[in-house]
Amino acid sequence: MVLAASVALPADGVANVWVMPGSLLLIGYWISGLLFVAPMPRAEQWLVGLDRSLGIQTMATRCPRVIAELLEIAYSGIYPLVLVSLYVALRVGVSPERFWTTVLITDYVCFGVLPWFQTRPPRAFGFETPWRSAWRAINLRILAGSSIQVNTFPSGHAAEGLAVALLVVGAPWPVVALMFVAGLAVAAGAVLGRYHYAADALAGWAVALIVWGMT
Repeated sequence: MVLAASVALPADGVANVWVMPGSLLLIGYWISGLLFVAPMPRAEQWLVGLDRSLGIQTMATRCPRVIAELLEIAYSGIYPLVLVSLYVALRVGVSPERFWTTVLITDYVCFGVLPWFQTRPPRAFGFETPWRSAWRAINLRILAGSSIQVNTFPSGHAAEGLAVALLVVGAPWPVVALMFVAGLAVAAGAVLGRYHYAADALAGWAVALIVWGMT
């Protein structure tokens, strides 16, 4: 239905530039959740073991309150960040087709791995982040209402954050720098907030770099 509506509407209209592609992204995410059958213990053990070897839980414990708040905000801030980066990309001459092709392929690769790498998020093992954050309650409500409740490897959050930063490299350097910092904060919030494993974020960055290079 979304694709049919997209074809019927003007290619350069508001719906096709700002609304329809984001809808396809969310639909792809929700559909991927239907492919989850059962967690894979060996894969989960590998993810948990890597986090422990990197000291992720210790990093979160030592994170100052103000940084914790900012990282929690950054995690859910990926949604407006994509739209902000679209605005910047259009201003510097990136076509909406290239922008959304890069973002959608990046995310679909992350979601498409789910049938072969099925794991639960860190919070499913009781690895709740020890930091105090008022914004965390908002993130948990968002996840309760919209998440597929399983882990995606690679991380779509981390992949999107880097992809949209790469797409605005033609902007003035302060804007580019801010976008990369925001993308890094999204990934850090996902990992230290225990929404994702470190391996998820690293794999997400790899996917974003490859897809951006191809597009």
